[in-house]
Amino acid sequence: MAEALTPQEQLAVEEFLREVRSRELPHSAGLVSQPTAVKFLMARKFDVSRAIDLFQAYKNTRIKEGIININPDEEPLRSELLSGKFTVLPGRDAKGAALALFTARLHRPDVTTHKAVLQAIIYQLDKAIESLQTQRDGLIFIYDMTNSSYGNFDYELCVKILNLLKVSTVRAHELVSHIPVSSLPEHLGGTSRYSHVAWIQSCVNAQSDAVQGDTQERDGHDCVGSLLRSYSLDNSNTSLGSVPSHPHQDTGRATANANCYDDSNANPQNHVEGRTRGPGQYPPGSSPGADKSQGNHQHWNGSALSAPNANGRGCRASPQPDAPPNAKRAQKADEGSAAGDAAQEEVLKEEREQEGVPPLPQKALPRPPNQPSSQSPPLSSPWAPEDEEESRYTEASVHMPDQGGMTVHELVEYVKRKKKRGIYQEYEDIRKEPPAGSFDYSKKMSNQIKNRYSDVLCLDQSRVRLCQLCDNEDETSDYINASFMDGYKRGNAYIATQGPLPKTFADFWRMVWEQMVLIIVMTTRVVERGRVKCGQYWPLEEGRTEQHGYFMVKNTHIQVFQDFKLSHLELYNTQSGEKREICHYLYVSWPDFGVPKSASAMLDFREHVLERRKSAVQSLGSSWRGPPGGPPVVVHCSAGIGRTGTFCTLDICLSQLEDVGTVNIHQTVRRMRTQRAFSIQTWDQYYFCYTAVIEYAQRHGRLSPVQWSDSELETDSE
Repeated sequence: MAEALTPQEQLAVEEFLREVRSRELPHSAGLVSQPTAVKFLMARKFDVSRAIDLFQAYKNTRIKEGIININPDEEPLRSELLSGKFTVLPGRDAKGAALALFTARLHRPDVTTHKAVLQAIIYQLDKAIESLQTQRDGLIFIYDMTNSSYGNFDYELCVKILNLLKVSTVRAHELVSHIPVSSLPEHLGGTSRYSHVAWIQSCVNAQSDAVQGDTQERDGHDCVGSLLRSYSLDNSNTSLGSVPSHPHQDTGRATANANCYDDSNANPQNHVEGRTRGPGQYPPGSSPGADKSQGNHQHWNGSALSAPNANGRGCRASPQPDAPPNAKRAQKADEGSAAGDAAQEEVLKEEREQEGVPPLPQKALPRPPNQPSSQSPPLSSPWAPEDEEESRYTEASVHMPDQGGMTVHELVEYVKRKKKRGIYQEYEDIRKEPPAGSFDYSKKMSNQIKNRYSDVLCLDQSRVRLCQLCDNEDETSDYINASFMDGYKRGNAYIATQGPLPKTFADFWRMVWEQMVLIIVMTTRVVERGRVKCGQYWPLEEGRTEQHGYFMVKNTHIQVFQDFKLSHLELYNTQSGEKREICHYLYVSWPDFGVPKSASAMLDFREHVLERRKSAVQSLGSSWRGPPGGPPVVVHCSAGIGRTGTFCTLDICLSQLEDVGTVNIHQTVRRMRTQRAFSIQTWDQYYFCYTAVIEYAQRHGRLSPVQWSDSELETDSE
């Protein structure tokens, strides 16, 4: 390998080795080899200081993830390698970059761990990058979402793998514009046939040859793993949510993978195009000597080409925090548990016997304890009763004060004690509970086109039923992807729904009319990061009128606030000649990625909604004969479970806090999920609910700033 380097590059290698080895302990300094130095230097155009930073970041990530030993013969790594979910293809792109393929539909988060998946990826990329051509020309990482569903999506793993890549999105037929047809697999429109088993065998053979060969040429030994073992580290160093900085990835030019966050668009999209400079492939059967191409000095500053989701009905299962039901997260707890590994291996073994190299199976999950059913009156209010008349409606809600609630001081101590890791595990326990009902109506063929996401469905027992259209014999004309949800001491306080599709605009306004809705709360923008999250179902400009079905919608006035917009809409029923006023709130301060660092804007937003709801109900006067709280509030994001669930959880918990001085976030979310399945889609949304309640208590004088600090929340990194 040294012959391929210029004199200046060789000097850089020597400087890299000298500096890195000086930072290591005497007994481990020799473990950093020349091939390792070359890999990291090529990733940074032989800038020694930047290459050292990359090496240290990569090593630290291995420590945080507990990836110390990488033995392809041990479980669960062996099963991950054989699953075929990640492989390196034999072809290259037109510029010589190697091609790596991650097939999302083969990933089953419930029966594997981030550690195992990352081990498999690192192992293969380390083998791939032994090719000097790949070190020079880089690697394209294809994240293939074709035919996958939310059950295959793992939000945190997606972040870890793709957040560091330069990302763009392409459709399936556009891949040939970026990669030669001869290098693309057949299912992505190419002509290449590849054998994952042959590739893995070449990796294993390369390792065996390295073990028997000269130490100067055996970077297949995984020098970083050897270093970590020399430190006597163990899995106690793992950290939840840390983002790997592999030499195959450029931390300096990371852009987020749009498909990994928040509510996604219903239209079939194809994914990430990214060029990761660095790891490449030894095509099965090729020899090191054949790989002499120098190429140009490009590196792992990469983007990653990703393939499309082929969901023919336009109901795309897209990976976002606000994503649907089975967007399962990899199980983090007890990753090193022998019992857990044994159970996982038993499942894998059984399926391997049936199918050879199968996708990883999903484990059967126990049903949660019986929860109170929601037998609610048709309309009611989210807030606590103010008189005897209103108290008649409180028994219908699943959200009632209970003995398990905590005061705000107890909540603070609880979060301090549990830390992020503990709250994450608490969410994991909730997430693993199966749905508390069936989705039969949402699954009807005639209704599937009305679902924004193919896997975000309504529970039959809580779905909103539209009045049958008299001129339509289709019995499914009463369907809309929307669910009644109880508030604190209030049945049917909210209607949680998806962002309307153009084909469901008329249904949406029909629901608003029939349920006498006064307030609409929208927590996603129409377009985020270049992706459509929700249809433009209301007139955007003042004075503009649009017709949807037999409703005319006019935007009479817009008020712009720092964190949200309030549009005053006039809804006119052309059949009856009636007209109503609707307040449409658009919250614009939710960040593109993750959750807000502070709940301040969300708390202000909620207070404004409460005041407006109160005045709107009063304006109804004697025409409203339901409970004093008024009609349900429509709340939606893109899928109607992530940000929607977060907003409703906060409203319920803060209402209970004001009423009885205690909250129970855990039970609130569990009960909410019995009505809108999979509400609160990610652990950071769940954690945000805890911090938001605490911030609310501080703002209202229930806690002093001295009793709480952000630093205490950051004990466990994400």
